Amino acid sequence: MNKRSLLSALIVILVAASTYGRAQSRRAESSPQKSEQKLTSPSAFDYTKPVLDEIKDIEDRVVAVAADFPDELYEGYRPKDDPEVRTAAQILLHIAEQNYSAASFIRTKAQQEALMAAGKVPDRKQTQTFVSKQDTVQKVKASFAAVREAIESNPDPANAKYWLYVISHGNGHFGNLVTYYRVNGLVPPTSR
Repeated sequence: MNKRSLLSALIVILVAASTYGRAQSRRAESSPQKSEQKLTSPSAFDYTKPVLDEIKDIEDRVVAVAADFPDELYEGYRPKDDPEVRTAAQILLHIAEQNYSAASFIRTKAQQEALMAAGKVPDRKQTQTFVSKQDTVQKVKASFAAVREAIESNPDPANAKYWLYVISHGNGHFGNLVTYYRVNGLVPPTSR
């Protein structure tokens, strides 16, 4: 996702949050009972729920492809046999790498340091290597779980650029994987 698209998406989220706050104000002003209640700003849940739903959607689709892509093509197929183009396994591992990186940026410094001290978080620059199809599926699942956990433990809207990156990056590469299916005369699991 380029910077302009990312900025546009972030603006949409902020405008929606602002609109929500104004709507809450108007409702409170128009209702005599509610006008006496203290107005509250939207909760972190209001901001993160739609983001987490979108992340879960792309996770489900990417994991379905990771588990379903044919074994003989998983690490062997490259469009036009071009060695500069990633295999399906490399795309999936790249998604996992980027998810882990985004999760590390979303966490607070204290959260990140605590997890790293416990040996539970891969370095944000860690490269995922292909071991097997099953291992790749597990790495992809774990990377999305890391993103969700990071957002839930630090729902600061200042991290929206990382939230949106996970969604757009995953969707972009999901499109690559669907193309790999179609070029090989196969139907992706999400279209069956």
